[in-house]
Amino acid sequence: MSEQLQQAYNALMVKAPGAAFQKARALYLNKYPLPQADSSGPLRLYVCEEQLEESIQPANDGDPNHRLAILRSRPVKLAVVHWQQPYRPELEQLRGYLQDTWSLNLDDLEIESLSTPWFREGGHQSRFASPKGLSWQQQTLLTLKEEK
Repeated sequence: MSEQLQQAYNALMVKAPGAAFQKARALYLNKYPLPQADSSGPLRLYVCEEQLEESIQPANDGDPNHRLAILRSRPVKLAVVHWQQPYRPELEQLRGYLQDTWSLNLDDLEIESLSTPWFREGGHQSRFASPKGLSWQQQTLLTLKEEK
């Protein structure tokens, strides 16, 4: 998994609506691709399926009333979208995009070409499993006292 991909995923997740707002979060992920250096190019990378895990655990600050709320996000599938084009990109175009932009090797990925266009006719989509290790985590300190 590449550093460029991890940084882009972090940047996307920082701005994403919270996990409690499922519809807003889904719309956000459909609308915004992972940020990339050349955003005017014909190919864009989106998160099309994610796994969220929420947990609450004691904070390590010694206060028994403090808890850490932790949200972990991991993309399960990513989609390369051939922006505003109804056909899939040429194999060499896809290979170059994945290698040059995300340091991913096309030969290591199982690409699934879908006949349905991306969100709101955004273009042809090709999906693949997210690289192992790509994840993001957010922690929030909860300081509310419990009523007895």
